Amino acid sequence: MTFDSVMKNVARAIAVITTLYHVYIGFFGLARPLANYAITLSLLMCLVFLYFPLKGKGQKITLLDSFLALLSLVVGFYIVANYETISTRPTMIGEMTNIEYGLGIMTILLVLESTRRTIGMPLVYVAVFFLLYCFFGNYLPGMFTHSGFTSRDIVESMYLTLDGIYGTPVAVVATLVIQFVVFGAFLEGSGAAKFFVDISMSMMGRLRGAAGHIGNCVAALFGTMMGSPTATTVTVGSFSIPMMKKTGFTAVFSGAITSVSSTGAALVPPIMGTAAFLMAEMTGIRYIDICKAATLPAILYFISCTLIVYFEASKTGITGFKKEDLPSFIKTIPISLQYIGPIAVLIILLILGYSPALCAVVASFLIFLASFLRRQTRMTLRKVVATLEGASKTSLSVATSCAAAGLVVGGILLTGLGGKFASIVIAISQQSAFLALFVTMIAALILGMGMPLPVVYILTAVLCGPAIAAFGIPVMAAHLFLVYFACISAVTPPVAVAAYAAAAIADENPVKIGFLAFKYAIVGFIIPYVMVYDQSILLQGSVTDMLIAVVSCTIGVAALSSAVSKWLFTSLAMWERAVLFAGGVLLVYPELITGSIGICGIGAVSFLNYQKKKSRFKAESMATQEAVSNM
Repeated sequence: MTFDSVMKNVARAIAVITTLYHVYIGFFGLARPLANYAITLSLLMCLVFLYFPLKGKGQKITLLDSFLALLSLVVGFYIVANYETISTRPTMIGEMTNIEYGLGIMTILLVLESTRRTIGMPLVYVAVFFLLYCFFGNYLPGMFTHSGFTSRDIVESMYLTLDGIYGTPVAVVATLVIQFVVFGAFLEGSGAAKFFVDISMSMMGRLRGAAGHIGNCVAALFGTMMGSPTATTVTVGSFSIPMMKKTGFTAVFSGAITSVSSTGAALVPPIMGTAAFLMAEMTGIRYIDICKAATLPAILYFISCTLIVYFEASKTGITGFKKEDLPSFIKTIPISLQYIGPIAVLIILLILGYSPALCAVVASFLIFLASFLRRQTRMTLRKVVATLEGASKTSLSVATSCAAAGLVVGGILLTGLGGKFASIVIAISQQSAFLALFVTMIAALILGMGMPLPVVYILTAVLCGPAIAAFGIPVMAAHLFLVYFACISAVTPPVAVAAYAAAAIADENPVKIGFLAFKYAIVGFIIPYVMVYDQSILLQGSVTDMLIAVVSCTIGVAALSSAVSKWLFTSLAMWERAVLFAGGVLLVYPELITGSIGICGIGAVSFLNYQKKKSRFKAESMATQEAVSNM
């Protein structure tokens, strides 16, 4: 056997061990946080250097890669071996040894290199900037200055405490993310993806523009468990985009709407792609309350996606599939029990308040058992090993980016920049809550260029959270605002990563798809502001207020979707689109005066557009009759 093949077998073994270790954490919890997080990051960084060799992913593993993988294990397991001493020593008061200083520097470099190999340079640049700020920030003028720290202070804070590399981001990976990645891996390994496609086709296959509706439905069902807009776009788009193109949708539209729905999938309860668990960790709000608040906004988002597909299909004359070409809904019911049962157990356990990690592990085990109900889905030992390995591989980019985010958060905490940044945002906004929210939105969209959703949310929560909280905005609304824009950044040009992923499948210009996706995701840009100014959309308040919010927002979303699609009953003139767009915005934020104006505008345009359709239909009928009579 060659060195490369031996190391690939070693990587496979470590990947399986890594997943099983986190299954253990899901079942039994953890007693020594710093040690457990160090093990998590060491194992995953080790895998990065074996699965992402210096020569490129899939290339031969070199001696250098193997050495870096070994070093990744050493820096983490040193903390485990000396946990009692490290955990009881006062930070920056007790003396850090030279060995710890050297290992700390190596850990920082390993984190930066593993991040570069998995997601590229943008987050590396951000992390390096904050490290340099820790070291040189005392030379800066004004509010950006700090008291100054030595290199030993910085290394100790980043390597040997829970305020740096092993802070909240890596903690969430160790205790939440990987367990849900395992759940998703078992779903996929047991054939659940095909089930989601079949049940979506059986329910929506006869609708106008059926291929687009099926893609939206599968994205919502499957994507909420994956949590990555890009990964969901690739998974769902691999079958939905070719199917949409085959039925008559353009490549640009197919790629755009797939990336939009796949991005919104990370906002769908109950899983929300781990965003709900992150938010619960950051805010202390109960997980079930976050899911309840996020329900209506997620429904509105997908109503928009559905209507955009319907309007496009109406515009281009695309119909649904023939009944004989679709799977039978009745026949999917027995299969559905195989997957819906474990998912239902997951949701029930979460509602009852059990640890999310425990719920995910239990649901994964139930899916494994359920796979034996049918011969074609049975998970053999080989498939189980491949699933366990796949779970670790899927976690690598999130883990390394969260470790790099830990360097950023550590720098912010060490220097006190969070409070200073909040003061800057308040100063820029000139005491205007709307301007503060706008600045926060821009920060989230910029940070989201190529970074995973959990990282963007954590960074914006640390940097911008205190600023918008200073305006008295409710914590629930403020953090859901951050989650939404951390997610929507995936379809925001110029670096619309989900749209770029869709472009590769659609074989079309990524810039065209990116800008069209940005337009179709308009509801996702408006809803977060509505959350802040009217909590009825979060299902908070009186029943009357909530009912008004549901009806008003649904009509408003329909109007916005029509405006961006340039179609209602027939094609829309520019002034009609403008009135629908304005009316939609007024209705999404329901108040008596604005709502009345919005209803009047939308009603007038709807009536006139319907009359225009009748007139055109009548003219076309008369022309057809005249042509027939002249024959």
